[in-house]
Amino acid sequence: MTTIERVETQTEIAVAIVDTDVHPMPVSTDVLKSYAPADWVDKIWPTGNAVTPLPHFYDTPDSFKTFSMRVDAAPPGGGFAGTDPDYAAKQLLVDAGVGIATLEPMCDAQLPQAEHVLKSTYNDWLADVWLDRNNAHGRWRGSISVSAQVPEQAAREIHRWAGHPYMAQVLMTPQTRGIPFGNPHFDPLYAAAAANGLPVATHLMGQTPFELIPIYPVGNPAHWHDFFASWPLLYVSHLMSLVFDGAFDRHPDLRVVFVEGGFTWAMPVMWRMDRIWEARRADLPHVRRRPSDYVREHVRFTTQPLEDTDVTQFREYMEMMDLGDNLMFSTDYPHWSYDAPTYAVNRFPAAQRERIMRGNATALYGLPSTVTALPGERPASTA
Repeated sequence: MTTIERVETQTEIAVAIVDTDVHPMPVSTDVLKSYAPADWVDKIWPTGNAVTPLPHFYDTPDSFKTFSMRVDAAPPGGGFAGTDPDYAAKQLLVDAGVGIATLEPMCDAQLPQAEHVLKSTYNDWLADVWLDRNNAHGRWRGSISVSAQVPEQAAREIHRWAGHPYMAQVLMTPQTRGIPFGNPHFDPLYAAAAANGLPVATHLMGQTPFELIPIYPVGNPAHWHDFFASWPLLYVSHLMSLVFDGAFDRHPDLRVVFVEGGFTWAMPVMWRMDRIWEARRADLPHVRRRPSDYVREHVRFTTQPLEDTDVTQFREYMEMMDLGDNLMFSTDYPHWSYDAPTYAVNRFPAAQRERIMRGNATALYGLPSTVTALPGERPASTA
């Protein structure tokens, strides 16, 4: 048992902050291999053409050697940022005041079966290392990684993990090889998630080849900066498809979480969808309600990256959008683009802070209102 998990007190503290985007990493490829099916180890490691990571594409401004990570997030004892649950707990739970954090491993592959095996391997590793051996405090929540390329196998993977007490959601990449999220192709995956009361989260993965990250109508992005800034464009397309292609009518219990794509774009998109629907309702008989109503009921957005603009104007825009029930706070730990809770909370209107920082995620994931305090931890505040 690690130091941080030797909980010396049973003091319960209120959960004031839920972080919905934290990225754990395996200590090494060899560790990950130990969870993989024996007949697949040599097929997808080393990467070959099944998995092609491009860390140079998502590098860190401070130091290339840390790739996309905070320089100070590397464990003191050595290793890569995000590989030590003990040190992550100190930085995120104790120092930053996060009560509960949702873990989202980053893994994908080009070939469908290889991606399914890779994600299944990550699920076994995550459950063992982060949700079992290093979760005595019960404050890590996991994501069931699935391949959108093989929705039937994804459904079986969801059913395999749905009963786990700390698996909180399903996780898929939005790089779906040209198939928008509302397409019936994904119905087996959505049906399995909804049947088990699990939201489906989507987060862009950076390990596919450059030309698939993603392809825009005007061609490939020239730089990482183009890719990062235009990330929401991919989410806009998927959001419109979910509504207009009837996914929420086919799966009324489906909930979708758009992770790390920001949210300031959401309301203008909802306005435009409503206008289209009002003008062309005869073409969309299966869309029974205003598109914005579907979004408000079925979709959540995580907050990171927050727009770095005038705080007063930003709050006014958030009040105008009235999306307080649809936003969930996230840090993106341990990446360099990390949004600290103390920075984020003051950018939200006072009336929305509790919902964004804690309430919406607690309701969506069925989280407890209190947790066991860790040594040296003080209750956080979102006032």
